[in-house]
Amino acid sequence: MNQAINFFWTILCFIPVIGFWMAANSTQLLYVLILLSFLSLLIPAKVLQLSHSPKFYEALGVKFIRKLVQNGEYATRFIRKNNPQYKLIKDKANAAAYMRTIVMYERYHLLCFTFFLLSAIYAIITMHYAFFVIIMLANIIYNISPILLQQYNRARVLKLNK
Repeated sequence: MNQAINFFWTILCFIPVIGFWMAANSTQLLYVLILLSFLSLLIPAKVLQLSHSPKFYEALGVKFIRKLVQNGEYATRFIRKNNPQYKLIKDKANAAAYMRTIVMYERYHLLCFTFFLLSAIYAIITMHYAFFVIIMLANIIYNISPILLQQYNRARVLKLNK
């Protein structure tokens, strides 16, 4: 179930980016922007964390986002139909492993956010305004929302471990 959710959002949000780059027909620039996007991984996670308060993220609507993603409310509900004891975080060791997963997800979406943003900027430069709008919407859905969600999850797990 969780992988199906990932696949759905990835395909949906990458379609406009792939479509733009196919229309742009600029393979060399594509590779340059991908390489530049990897530089975003050098930014320390501490710098990116907007708040350590779960309430901050809840005010941004993260609870709604959490319903629609892997390990979210709907996916967990579906899994618990077959496995009523299912819990994502069972103990402190499991919480530590989950924190590493949070970092991995956040870094992946930061990389994609940067690439989508650079692609959108190039779309504006080349006067592909519709692609700009669609790529930015995809960036909000596919990257900004998950980054906020991972920061929320980190804040919640850290609060549990106090």
